[in-house]
Amino acid sequence: MQPDDMHPEDIKAAVRKAGSTLSALARQNGLSRQQMSLTLHARVSAKAEKIIADFLGLHPKKIWPSRYDKTGNRLSLTAARSDAA
Repeated sequence: MQPDDMHPEDIKAAVRKAGSTLSALARQNGLSRQQMSLTLHARVSAKAEKIIADFLGLHPKKIWPSRYDKTGNRLSLTAARSDAA
């Protein structure tokens, strides 16, 4: 997790406040619970990021700014690693 990214516990709380859980979102969208949970901490799934963001009515960049460029395109893993260095 990067300092500007939303804290994973805050994301989970936002999903719960909006009336669901990460497990339920995973089931509804054909993903594993683990894949959805790992997305909170690591760049494992653009699909899971989008599912969470869409459910919350946000662009994924608002939740994980470190994973997206200024125009809202998802950074490649190599670009994200070089930005972090």
